[in-house]
Amino acid sequence: MNLALELKRGISAELFKFRRTFVLWLLVLAPAFVPAINFIILFKKGDQIIQDGQNAWAVLLGNTIQPGNFLFPFFVMVIALFVNSIEHNSNTWKLIYTQPISRLATFLSKMKVFVLMIFFSLMLFAFFSLIVGYLLNVVKPELGFDQAFDKSLIFQACLKIFLASLGYAALQFALSQKSKNLMLSLGIGIGGVISVMILMNGWEYADYHPYGYHMFALRNVGPEDNMWAEMTTVYRSFIVATAVFALSGWDMVRKRIL
Repeated sequence: MNLALELKRGISAELFKFRRTFVLWLLVLAPAFVPAINFIILFKKGDQIIQDGQNAWAVLLGNTIQPGNFLFPFFVMVIALFVNSIEHNSNTWKLIYTQPISRLATFLSKMKVFVLMIFFSLMLFAFFSLIVGYLLNVVKPELGFDQAFDKSLIFQACLKIFLASLGYAALQFALSQKSKNLMLSLGIGIGGVISVMILMNGWEYADYHPYGYHMFALRNVGPEDNMWAEMTTVYRSFIVATAVFALSGWDMVRKRIL
């Protein structure tokens, strides 16, 4: 069977699997959390937060990206668990690999759905943040959301976070697929986030920590700066993601007993 056709069938099967679960709702509700909090805070105390001379959109961007960037790895961990947990919980890996779809196509289908879920949620996150600014401009026009601002920066920032997150996303995907112990992959992920938060305060090689690439990618980037001027951490993320996905796929394809 043609690999493209196998991928199409595999992706359709993956999406069908989540049809009656909370996963699809999570992909929509989770990105709305931080924007909703920002709307409430700025609606109540926006005049105290946005100082004279500040661009309201720039303040919203900062208050959106910083907490979102911190919480995003935990979202990735949960999605990675959901993508593979159904097979682990029902012990259906052997059944899946007896279907008329190659193991490679099965792995690539899962990987593609996982990556698209992350991308989709980040773009929703940017969209909801934009909506917050427009809503505040209607209900609280005195905050200054009618000022000129490049709104695409919100989407650019989220896109860069996505690219810089592929490294640890691949690690979490591989861990959740390899181990039936869901707490193991979750614990390693949380440990990775905590460790990079500690190391980034003084260790000179913290920039190489894969669980911190998304934070380092936007470090020292302001509204007036070129979002894509510094791409080192994004390239490192690509290298880690490519290596981990390749090794994980090779392991699943060659494995005889699942």
